[in-house]
Amino acid sequence: MSSNIVSVFNPPPERSLSDEETMDCVPCQVMATMFSIGFGSYLASGQPFKYTDKERQRGITLKQFESRNPKWWRNGLRGFGGALVVFGLFRGTEGWLWNKNKEYKKF
Repeated sequence: MSSNIVSVFNPPPERSLSDEETMDCVPCQVMATMFSIGFGSYLASGQPFKYTDKERQRGITLKQFESRNPKWWRNGLRGFGGALVVFGLFRGTEGWLWNKNKEYKKF
């Protein structure tokens, strides 16, 4: 078996993928949904930007903490978290709510 590094310099020839290889699978959809909703909720809640005892023990003042995490950055990540939650809901309901004809990969 050859190394993955060798395939970077000498890539295998291109080929067409079959429909079976590109089909979505239920575990993939579940994991994508769980990750999107979970991590999106974490970001949207503002938890990464809480000034806690950990920062106080390091000697970081509230003013320094806020300068390291400007308002535009906090709002941007909270918006991205909200978008991830929406994507997770969209992805999670894809096969059974609004796209009932979708076929999944068989195991």
